[in-house]
Amino acid sequence: MKHMAICLLALAAPLAASAQTNEKTISIVVENTWANDKVDEPVVLRLADLKPGFEVRSATVYGDKNEEIPSQLDDLDRDTEADELAFVVNIPARTKQTLQVVLSGQPSAKQYPARVYAQMRLNDKSQKNPHIRYITFEGSVPVKQSYSAMYHHGPAFESELVAFRAYMDNRQSIDLYGKKFRRLELAETNFYPKKEQLAAGYGDDVLWAGTSIGVGSFRGWVGGKLQTIDTVESRSAGVLASGPVRTVVEFFDRNWQYDGAVLNMTQRYTLYAGHRDVRVDISFREAGEAASKTFATGVQKLERDNVGFLDADGLAGSWGSNLAYKNDTVNHPRETVGLGIYVPRRYLLSKQEDENNYLYQMRPDKDGKLTYYFTFAAAKEERGYKNSKEWFAALPSWQSSVARPCKVTIMNQ
Repeated sequence: MKHMAICLLALAAPLAASAQTNEKTISIVVENTWANDKVDEPVVLRLADLKPGFEVRSATVYGDKNEEIPSQLDDLDRDTEADELAFVVNIPARTKQTLQVVLSGQPSAKQYPARVYAQMRLNDKSQKNPHIRYITFEGSVPVKQSYSAMYHHGPAFESELVAFRAYMDNRQSIDLYGKKFRRLELAETNFYPKKEQLAAGYGDDVLWAGTSIGVGSFRGWVGGKLQTIDTVESRSAGVLASGPVRTVVEFFDRNWQYDGAVLNMTQRYTLYAGHRDVRVDISFREAGEAASKTFATGVQKLERDNVGFLDADGLAGSWGSNLAYKNDTVNHPRETVGLGIYVPRRYLLSKQEDENNYLYQMRPDKDGKLTYYFTFAAAKEERGYKNSKEWFAALPSWQSSVARPCKVTIMNQ
């Protein structure tokens, strides 16, 4: 199982940029202090911390053996300038590697093989279903209309192992696409495989979430009950990054009327190459108001043969089967899946089971931010987990890996 953790930055004195060439080379040390190997470990560098002195339009990363490491520059605030450089590396247990990062003010046509992919499309009668990057619906639009206006009902994103979609409605629930083989498929199946594709071993939807929490969906929590994101001025969704190393999908709810407050909330879902887990970052513009409110997430209990757990340390999981399609016209088989959620203890308030879910109640920090992680596996994976015993044995190791990110130090050269 490939695990995810955002590596921390320890800043040293910055290097001076070359005004003549608009190029800057920076050495960084990535250290794995954990007792286990890190495979496809994400490293994220904020360009503002690197202080290049010019607009960065391309970047190249070299490993400790001078091998080129695929990377990507992402503009996450949509101001047309890159904000972050992201890549993944393999770091053996209790070792460190020195990498070279070359920032350039010149664009590059270089392309790396895609290991992740994201898409968002409109649903239209002509069945052209054009690709889009960002969309906003006014809050007065009925949620059934915004849900139906989007092809596969919202943005979808994948790694080689798994795929997800997030609904463009008041639930903004996460739905799952399980794969038999490790490969990218959404550009071909668009979340809806044809009979011929299913016969050829393509994946498909493997979860019926309904009104449950699904896996890692974000909810309000008022009066001991889950709350959807109902009354808003507008709701937006977008694909901020689509590979080759990571996907970033965003939701923005403007002026959400929630529990006596009006909140502006951003949700970001980040999926890395080689990973089956997703990092969720929630932020509120009204930090003080949000820090006094309670929210929830969790994993659902499966319809048949469900087994699961909910521990006090922020880790919960379930395993079982369900019919992913209630009105099935393609004769999809009953799907068996494992679900997992990890909420760091600094955000945890309480835990609770209900008829359909294993739930955690959470509170943002003083800055109006909270982060948690979810993951899943489909039993039909050729190289996956085949039963609840295997899945539940893997989840604590995943939690430990997320909780023990690498240390990244920016060095003088």
